[in-house]
Amino acid sequence: MEYEFKAVSKDGQKVSGARESASQVALARELRDEGLFLVGASERSLTVKTNAGHDPSFFKNLSASFDFLIKHVSLQEKVVFSRHLGLMIKAGFSLNKALETLARQTANKYFAGVLKDLNDKVAAGKSFYDAASEHKNVFSPVFISMIQVGEASGKLEETLKLATLHLKREYGLKRKIKGALAYPAVVVGAMAAVGTLMMVFVLPQLAATFSELNIELPLSTKIIFGLSDFIINFWYLALALAAVVVYGFYFFSKRTELGRKSVDFIFLKFPIFSDLTRKLNSARLARTLSSLLSGGVPLPEALRITSDTLNNFFYRRAVSAAIPEVEKGQTLSSVLLRYPHLFPPVVTEMTAVGEETGSLVVILKELARFFENEVSIATKSLSSIVEPIIMIAIGVAVGIFALSIIQPIYSIGTGL
Repeated sequence: MEYEFKAVSKDGQKVSGARESASQVALARELRDEGLFLVGASERSLTVKTNAGHDPSFFKNLSASFDFLIKHVSLQEKVVFSRHLGLMIKAGFSLNKALETLARQTANKYFAGVLKDLNDKVAAGKSFYDAASEHKNVFSPVFISMIQVGEASGKLEETLKLATLHLKREYGLKRKIKGALAYPAVVVGAMAAVGTLMMVFVLPQLAATFSELNIELPLSTKIIFGLSDFIINFWYLALALAAVVVYGFYFFSKRTELGRKSVDFIFLKFPIFSDLTRKLNSARLARTLSSLLSGGVPLPEALRITSDTLNNFFYRRAVSAAIPEVEKGQTLSSVLLRYPHLFPPVVTEMTAVGEETGSLVVILKELARFFENEVSIATKSLSSIVEPIIMIAIGVAVGIFALSIIQPIYSIGTGL
């Protein structure tokens, strides 16, 4: 990025200008090599001026809306980074050298820039934890907390190994969920494409034929032909309407509290998804807690971090409510026992055994493995349940469509 800076030379002369640099730390180092000392720096933003000389906010908002496409680091890339960083430190690399090497070999340019910034900040004297904390859009709270504990205990290599295992398990869970939803999504998308082609190319010809024969069309046929005519003549409005509906649903379900609660409630109560939702959140709770506790994070702090990683609002609320109770001396199992609709008996009972025997981390790891296996089974079951439902829905839609077309044709035959 480009910075506007002010600096002072060794003889006290003031210097100002603009320069491209990875970060302010890197800029200070570059200027120091030239005998200049950085006094102040600010990012130089590229603005687009209108005729009136104003900076239009439209372009800023448009640019921000596409940040997720540019500034994205996949979970798989994070797994590779964590594993390689741990291996390089184990091999004797300094943290700076390891970060510098990984930044050079990372294909994702945005992630490479993040790693270079981490390297610059660590070289300037910051801890790895502090540097990573400035990139919370890339590194999860779980990873950052584990790094903090690893640095404080002098066991960064071991902590990175635990973090890699946690990320790999998380990646595996997400792959299973996406795999279960992939086939239904492809089928629905294909049917939507076929339906659109029918509306654009087939129905207009049938409509022209029926019009020439002066046939009285039933209401269902008029609606279908009207929809076809709207898509053909006002395709831009149809696309805009579809985009508004999709974005509106996304905004409501992701950006509003009511929407998030509503969607999470449906997933928790709807028979098809409820079993998978419970198992997925139980697996994530056990895996994240075990990883954090293994790394030395205190239980209340581990619960706070874990609550942020859970997918469902009601699970997040339950775990967050457990924090003050645990701080008062209550056992985790006794608090979770208050939410039987969220946590199955195996979770509370095994957690209680772990607390009584002093082997909570071991028990949580076993629970995580158990529920991760259950998630794998549940995703396969979900596919086998969803597929027939989709087929029935498609059959009903095709049946209505066919009847709407056959009725006028049948009336032609009866009128002869």
